[in-house]
Amino acid sequence: MKKTLSSLTVAVIAAFAAQGAMAQAASAPTRAEVKKETAAANKAGQIPGTGTANVPDAAAGQQSPKEKAATSTTTRDDRKKSTAAANKAGDIPGTGTANVPAAATGQQSPAQAAATSTTTRDDRKAATAAANKAGTIPQTEAQMQSPKK
Repeated sequence: MKKTLSSLTVAVIAAFAAQGAMAQAASAPTRAEVKKETAAANKAGQIPGTGTANVPDAAAGQQSPKEKAATSTTTRDDRKKSTAAANKAGDIPGTGTANVPAAATGQQSPAQAAATSTTTRDDRKAATAAANKAGTIPQTEAQMQSPKK
C-alpha cells in the first residue's frame, strides 16, 4: 500500500513537472527575440512613424516630426520672431498677455487677475494678516482637509 501510494505520488509529481517544462518552452518569446523582431520590422519599414518606406496604409501620408523639421523652409529666427509677435498680440492662449477668451484658458492668469484687482497690496496684506490671526488660514495638510467652521 505504501509502495503504491509513493509510486502514485512520484508519477503525479513527474507529470506536473513535465507539464511545467512544456509550458515554459511554449511561453512568450524572450526579450532578445522581441528586440530582434522589432529591429527587423523597423528596417523593413513596417513600423509607422520611423521615417522608413513601406508604411502600412493606416499611417500613409503622415510625416514623422523629424521629417517635418527636415523639410521646413522657415528659419529658427523667423519662427522666434513670429511667435514673439503672436504672443505680443495676444494670439497665444494661456500666456496672460492679452484678452484671451475665458473658454480658451478656463480662467484668468494670475497676471491678469492682479491687473484687474481694485485691492491694493497693503489691503491684501492686512486682510491676510487678520485671517491668519483669526486662524482661518490652514497651516497643515490636516487643517486643509477639515477647515474650521
